[in-house]
Amino acid sequence: MDLLAERGRRVSVDELNTSRLLAHARKQAVRRKLDDILIVDVDAHHYENEHYSDILPYMENDVFRQWTMGGRGLTDRGSVVPTNAGFIQDMGGRVTRYPLRRSEKTEQNGKHRDVQLGERWMDAMSVDYSCLFPTGMLNIGMHPQKEMEADLCWAYNRWVTEKVLPEADGRMYSMLCLPFSDPAACVRQVETFGSRKHVTGFMVTTVRHLQVNDNAYMRLYRMLEERGLALAFHSGPNWNEPVFRACNRFLSVHALGFTFYNILHCTNWVINGMGERFPKLPVIWIESGLAWVPFLMQRLDHEFMMRPSEAPLLKKKPPTICATCTIPRSRSRSRTARRWNARSA
Repeated sequence: MDLLAERGRRVSVDELNTSRLLAHARKQAVRRKLDDILIVDVDAHHYENEHYSDILPYMENDVFRQWTMGGRGLTDRGSVVPTNAGFIQDMGGRVTRYPLRRSEKTEQNGKHRDVQLGERWMDAMSVDYSCLFPTGMLNIGMHPQKEMEADLCWAYNRWVTEKVLPEADGRMYSMLCLPFSDPAACVRQVETFGSRKHVTGFMVTTVRHLQVNDNAYMRLYRMLEERGLALAFHSGPNWNEPVFRACNRFLSVHALGFTFYNILHCTNWVINGMGERFPKLPVIWIESGLAWVPFLMQRLDHEFMMRPSEAPLLKKKPPTICATCTIPRSRSRSRTARRWNARSA
């Protein structure tokens, strides 16, 4: 099989196989005795765009379902959810897994394809448990129709909880997508899917401009807290963001975007006293590293000491709250969530 790489160069590639691709990782895991350590990947992406033909029939709205399924290219995530301009995540063809992942063969053993592929990389790197997140649907917050966002999240959440997680033998969990543009739809999804097996919480994609402190979300947060479910904010890049139009390279947008959105929403979360209002709600800020946390702690501490009247709900300085909500502790009443939160911490 030939792969068209950068500058039109053709590269001969053997059949893609995750286990073989991670052969060196497996050797390192053995050498470092990682099999003796409990390892949890709390941000394990899978490629739901390969399964739109299975996911979209779960959409409830007949018109939306016809729009999405009647078009061409169901395996192209751009035909269903918004995409980033100038998206070159595969490094011009040099990362072979992106263009060739659909060619990887799986066993006819009844297990879902995503489960089999997940187990291959988990076994290679000695990962005991993983928390599944979507990939293309992380851009769902940029969808211009909140009704479509809610229906797509509903379809995805049903598919994951009914077709994928039950076949993972207890090794895979998920924090399901919340259609954050519609607070009432978020509540309905928590009511419907929050008690399903291997669901440890819910995830908000932070590539969006809504305020996490809006009163419309208070019922949602209280419901998650009372049920012992975690709340995650998952970031990403967006070249269409006005501030990033000053960047002329995808590298720059990718480097800054992940921290930008989490800094924005975490600031609103902290300064508006969400941690004080929901002290037992585990909150996780995902895929933005940790280096931004000390920066934000210093900046918010400095501002708070000058104008504390703007944050009347805070009982302690923002740095303490920043550290707490970024690294969750096991305080929930649900045994499943408590066990998972301990691993993620």
